[in-house]
Amino acid sequence: MYLTRLLYCSERNAEVDLDIEQLLYSARDYNGRSNITGALWFDGTYFVQVLEGGRQVVSETYHRIAKDPRHHSIEIVSCEMVDARLFHQWRMAYFADTADNRSLVLKYSGQDKLIPSNMSSASLLHVLAEGNLLGD
Repeated sequence: MYLTRLLYCSERNAEVDLDIEQLLYSARDYNGRSNITGALWFDGTYFVQVLEGGRQVVSETYHRIAKDPRHHSIEIVSCEMVDARLFHQWRMAYFADTADNRSLVLKYSGQDKLIPSNMSSASLLHVLAEGNLLGD
């Protein structure tokens, strides 16, 4: 079983209700049972998420997320085999659009608003790895 890291981005479908706390609770529960770790950035408009785990379970998880009506314009940014997890301590770390995180986005982007299509996969991973968490 190869260790895989998948990074995707999507836009929120505003026509579908979203309870971010419930989404995080469900993700953490599922990820804990599936040995998936990762991080989620959500600013009200964009989702950026990294999933780490076995190749098959990461693929299955991504395909389930891709069918979720809360997302649209979903796109895989990168998917690769890795030697180690970046987010090994997090079932699903969560980052929101805070002043500290906007400052961090500016470090890796031309602006302080996270717009995934304007950033490289490496820059998006740096933002997630260095961001200020809002809980486990």
